[in-house]
Amino acid sequence: MEQSWRILSSDITFHRKWMQVREEACELPDGRILSPYIILDIPSFCNVLIVTEDEQVVLVKQYRHAAGIVSIELPGGMIDPGEAPMDAVKREMREETGYVSEDVELLFQVYPNPPLESNMAWFFIARNAKKTVAQNLDAFEDLELVYYSKEQFLDFLLAHQFTHGIQAGAMFAAAVRLGWLTRNS
Repeated sequence: MEQSWRILSSDITFHRKWMQVREEACELPDGRILSPYIILDIPSFCNVLIVTEDEQVVLVKQYRHAAGIVSIELPGGMIDPGEAPMDAVKREMREETGYVSEDVELLFQVYPNPPLESNMAWFFIARNAKKTVAQNLDAFEDLELVYYSKEQFLDFLLAHQFTHGIQAGAMFAAAVRLGWLTRNS
């Protein structure tokens, strides 16, 4: 199966702040024309599961207007143009939580929604994190730090209480990487 389509035209039909909508006309391998194919160009982002020296998990609680919910999530944010994902996650961790770690490891990277979005998501674990500075939030960030013991975190995770879909997969992957969940769990 040929995987790529030939792009016949590509137009940006909407552009605001950190998002643009691109409409393309594409020729499929069998000659059919698909038009318009709509793509959301949004920045890539990173998130991190922070674990302190005493195995407390540091999460953030915030209101998510699009869904109308208060969500408990992994700290993180957008990767700036030209910024390495590892640098971005360390910056976001420090800004949103005040925690730093010398032991930050990439869990995985994925396309969060490849039929519609062009961006990548990068997920990390930070071990032995220490709070060294105050939060330094962006103008419209309103975050509350939430601390879970390893057991509380696993209970919440296994009860599917975390509501951010793409982050839930990263939380499970982190729990496996940390040895907190095994195939026999």
